[in-house]
Amino acid sequence: MVRGYEGRVAVVTGAANGLGRALAGGLAARKCHLALIDVDCSALENAAQELAKRGIVVTHHMADVGSQQDLERVAIEIRKAHGTAHLLVNNAAISASAAFSTTSGADFERIVRVNFFGVVHGCRVFLPFLQEHADAQILNVSSCFAWLGYPGKTAYASSKAAIRAFSESLRLELAGHGVGVSVLYPGPMHTALVRSGISDSQGRREREDRFLETRGVSPERVACVALNRLLANPSRILIGFDYRALDLLARLSPGLAEQSMRLGAMRARF
Repeated sequence: MVRGYEGRVAVVTGAANGLGRALAGGLAARKCHLALIDVDCSALENAAQELAKRGIVVTHHMADVGSQQDLERVAIEIRKAHGTAHLLVNNAAISASAAFSTTSGADFERIVRVNFFGVVHGCRVFLPFLQEHADAQILNVSSCFAWLGYPGKTAYASSKAAIRAFSESLRLELAGHGVGVSVLYPGPMHTALVRSGISDSQGRREREDRFLETRGVSPERVACVALNRLLANPSRILIGFDYRALDLLARLSPGLAEQSMRLGAMRARF
């Protein structure tokens, strides 16, 4: 379990924008060296240049996390540049707001491949790096949709629920081996994820984006809280009152939680 960030090396996926960029920024402020991974080459290069001004070693690597082969290639680059890694942040994801009936098989598979298998591939490829140390950490980013269903989120919720089950099992497997595993449930955030994601209508996309703009927490705030709490190797990091309330409701009364989500969907209309 990581006990500090200064002088360590962190691998961050989906690091060019949104929460990934904020987490990378938070780590840079804590003097942690960075290996940034993303498919957005231009934004990734800009992020790396900006973060390098902090006086740390920053490398950037273009890769599709849904491809284990891509990550294996990147791992070789990171080994040459950094020598090792102490922290793995699996953040890369695709947003999806579409009913199951309007989600193509190809899109469904793409969402699961990036959101879930991106985490699996990241852990498989970089776990040997982490196991070189007595205090390493994995942080996997999930969502409240891992606990509760929501209309229009069949593919996205499936991928995030899979992350939860995988992470909880991996945490138990690695307990006592010096590698902690935590799952981040960041709450609603207003980033470009929805705007650049999959949707079955422009109206649905715009309604969800407006909701997040109104209710969302800043990625920088989420990153700050998450990185502070991560040092204690918690199994879960929940951020925001909404998430805490939903988590409690889902545990105490699944039926009432379902009714709450149905009512929320009717009001939000996305």
